[in-house]
Order: sequence, then structure tokens, then C-alpha cells
Amino acid sequence: MARDNRIRRKKVSSSSKKNSVPQRPLRMDSIYNDDYIDIDEIYANYYNQKKKNTNNTRSNKSNSRNSNKKSSAKNRGNKSRKKNKNLFLSILKPIISIFLVVILISTTIAGVFVYNTLKDQNIIDNKYLKSKYISTGVVSSEEIPQYVKDAVVSIEDERFYKHKGVDIISLARVALHNIIYKTSYGGSTIEMQISKNLLTNMDKTIERKIRDIYNAIKMDQSMTKDEILVTYLNNIYLGNSCYGVASGAKEYFGKDISDLTLAESAMLVGITNNPGKYKEFAKAKQRQEIILGKMKELGYITEKEYNKALREPVSFKSEIE
Repeated sequence: MARDNRIRRKKVSSSSKKNSVPQRPLRMDSIYNDDYIDIDEIYANYYNQKKKNTNNTRSNKSNSRNSNKKSSAKNRGNKSRKKNKNLFLSILKPIISIFLVVILISTTIAGVFVYNTLKDQNIIDNKYLKSKYISTGVVSSEEIPQYVKDAVVSIEDERFYKHKGVDIISLARVALHNIIYKTSYGGSTIEMQISKNLLTNMDKTIERKIRDIYNAIKMDQSMTKDEILVTYLNNIYLGNSCYGVASGAKEYFGKDISDLTLAESAMLVGITNNPGKYKEFAKAKQRQEIILGKMKELGYITEKEYNKALREPVSFKSEIE
């Protein structure tokens, strides 16, 4: 009889199939050929699956080791970063504390200094300033031509009608310019110049600057812009012992202030910047052209007025005589 490596298939439960390990049976013959399976095939499939599971287990262990290595390296990196962060904070905290203490002390000292500087200040108003006038040739606002007022604002304090006594933008710009180019421009507003001319002095000190700023703010709170402008124009120094635009008009043009033309107004205002320099006609003419250009730029005069003023023949009284 031919040898047949097949056995009859037995019906077993699913749990039994899952947990059982095939046992090699004896060869058996049966007339029911279609109920037999190949035992060698079963063993081959079983051991192939076992080998595959073993390989998968090894692969998983390898991946696990690699993952553990990466995780360990990441943890070491995190610990290193945390250590560096803690070191940085341990250095930064004392620096910040010292910085805050310095600011607090500086602010306290500055506050005490400002208080001591301003504690005896008078009320700054129009009446008080008139009592401090230098000029004896005082004129009213109506007597001063608008050209003179516009010329002063254009060249001395172009933001005069916008600020409240102190022009922070101008001060910051001038401070930056002084630092970069090592100059000493003041950046003072018209109010601050009034304070310097009538209430404080010419000393270049922080104390004087604080007083000027305080006076300028108080001035702007109690006076109109026109009153401030008239106060300034009645007390500016124009050289040749002249204080105020009325005296200057007489000295340089032999006219009343109310009779000055646009060209003469610009030239007179130009002298106040540096009387020793601009009382000479040739220098004064150059300054006049700068002021007229600024007035046109800011919209105080038209192109036609500008050109006419440039062409107008203007002479100082001293040159005529």
C-alpha cells in the first residue's frame, strides 16, 4: 500500500487551535482522501511563523534599544539646556535687581533735586513776566506786524503753536545731534528762551534747564500763544544795546516796527540769532534769505511774496547814513 503522510482533520475549538503545538502523528491510511492534510506542510508553516516571530522580536528589541538611546540623548540635551537656563537666570536675576535698585535710587535723587530746584518758584503769568521786562520800548501785539511774528516762529520754534511749552521732539532731535556731532545746540522753545532771558540766567547747568522747562510749561498754561510771542519779541536782544523789536526797527531801519515790510521783518528777526555777526548787512542778508525760505516752506508766505521780498532792496540805516 502506498504510504500517505496525511491524517484525518480533527475539529477543535478556536482557543485550542491558538494554544496547541502540533504533535507529529503516526501515518494513517483512510479511504476518505478529501479529509486528509499534509503534516509536513503544517510543520513547515509552524516553524516559518515561529522564525518570523523571533525575527520580529529581535527587530522590536533593536528598535527599542535605538529608541532608548535617542530618548536618553534627548534627556541629556534637555538637562543640559535646563542647566544652562538655570545658570543664565542665576546670573540675570542679581543684575536685574541691581539695575532696579539703581533706578530707584536715581529716581529718588532726581525727585529730591527737582523739588529743591522748583520749591521757591513764583506763579508764571503775563503780569509777572511784564514786571521782569528788560526793554523800555514795549509795543502791543497790534503794533507788531504778522510778518515779524511768523518769521520768529519759522526760524526759532516752528512747532510753537503745537507744543505746550516744551517740544519733546525737538529736544530729542537736538540731543541726538549733539551726541553724534558733539555740538551744543539748545533745542529751546520760545517759552524756554523767555525763561532764560527774564527769569533764570545763561548758565549751562541742569538746574537752570529744569527751571526753564518748568517755567515754559507754567507759561503755556497761564498765557495765550500770542501773549507769549509778544513777550519774546519785546525782550529779544538785537545788538547795539537794543532790546525788543521796536528798538531794533528804529536802530537798523529808522522806522516804527509797524511800518516794516516782509523783507525788513525777516532781516530784523535774523539778527537775534547772533547779533555780533548779523548786524553786518552782508551776513544779515544771507540770514534773511534763509528765514524767507523757511516762511515759504511752512506756508506763512506765498511763492510770489517770497520772490518779491528777495528782490526788495533793503538797507540798514547805518549804511544809508
